[in-house]
Amino acid sequence: MSKSQLDEISSLLIEYSAGNYEYKGTISEDVDEYDMIISGINMLGEELLSTNVSKDYFSSIFNAVTDLVIILDKDGCLLDCNEAVIASLDQTREKLVGVKIDELIIGKSSVFSVISKTLNTSIISVLIEESLIGRDQKEIHGQFTCSKIIDRFDDFKGYLLSIKDVTKQKENEAYILKAVFTAEQSEQKRVADDLHDSLGQELSMTKLMISNLKRQCDTGDNQKSLELISTCTEIIDNSIKHLREICFNMMPGVLTRGGLNMAISELLKKLSAQENFDTIFEKNPHIDRLDADLEIVMYRIAQEFVNNMIKHAEASLLLVELGFHEDENKVSLLLTDNGKGFDIKALNNIGENRGYQNLKTKVKAFKGELQIKSEKGKGTTTFVKFPIIAHYEEDQDFTS
Repeated sequence: MSKSQLDEISSLLIEYSAGNYEYKGTISEDVDEYDMIISGINMLGEELLSTNVSKDYFSSIFNAVTDLVIILDKDGCLLDCNEAVIASLDQTREKLVGVKIDELIIGKSSVFSVISKTLNTSIISVLIEESLIGRDQKEIHGQFTCSKIIDRFDDFKGYLLSIKDVTKQKENEAYILKAVFTAEQSEQKRVADDLHDSLGQELSMTKLMISNLKRQCDTGDNQKSLELISTCTEIIDNSIKHLREICFNMMPGVLTRGGLNMAISELLKKLSAQENFDTIFEKNPHIDRLDADLEIVMYRIAQEFVNNMIKHAEASLLLVELGFHEDENKVSLLLTDNGKGFDIKALNNIGENRGYQNLKTKVKAFKGELQIKSEKGKGTTTFVKFPIIAHYEEDQDFTS
């Protein structure tokens, strides 16, 4: 071996130990056995370079994933994690390495025990939900997916844990449930008030009249008895009428029998008979029957708009338009009044606009679109558009 060949091999090893796998050793013209060694080291460098690039590529993907990715050893201790974990937990990688996964869980539940026992069976992955201690001690709701790590020799090395942050989803679900509960409570209170103020008082009055009727019968005053019977009959007739109105407001039978066109027509007819303003309803002959829940939601939106208009708008005209958008397979509802309007910015005050938040929840639940326009002195317009879910069959029983 010449000194130059020895120096070349030495330089190769120094460069490769420093990670410079692009360096190539020079082969002499003799092409002897030492040149073959240099050539072999060059080939090893190419292999190391390829492997290193693959490792860097994998590492970039590993850290680019927005989900929290954690690698655990056989005992459930953290071996490595991606940047999303470091950012979400507000910890350095050095502090996290070696920490048991259960110590990162709120309440320190035995998550690892569940994972290890489940994956020790024929099941290849496990899905559970737990909460992590995040930045500023805030709770991170996580959807955990875990599987075993097996090397190329089929040896078990640890666990791969992927955590999807579903905190906002959980918050939205909680808000929707709260909004639904609030709407139900408001509706129950409204029905209770209606029953107490109308039906309850009328029935109490009827009971009093019957007591008086009994006394008149005992005294033999037939004329007075007939007058009391007439009064009782009138009160009971009004009670039946009010009961029907309450039932109509809760679930109008015309909606289940005849659909939106008929139900909105009936709503506006009752409105015109009771209030001193005009109504215009542009029906849509292309809309027959929709999904039952969608019909109810659209009717409730119209009903809520009418109630708000009566209470606040001081309007003299209401325009309602039912639209069918064939190209989008969607149905829409437009409601416009000529009332005093309001500052649209007030809708952003969540605590003061529960009705608006409930409306948004209903529209979102049916994947709809919502637009509200209003200006002081120029009235209010509400526009909603929903995808058509399904049509009823012609022979469906709408009375059930």
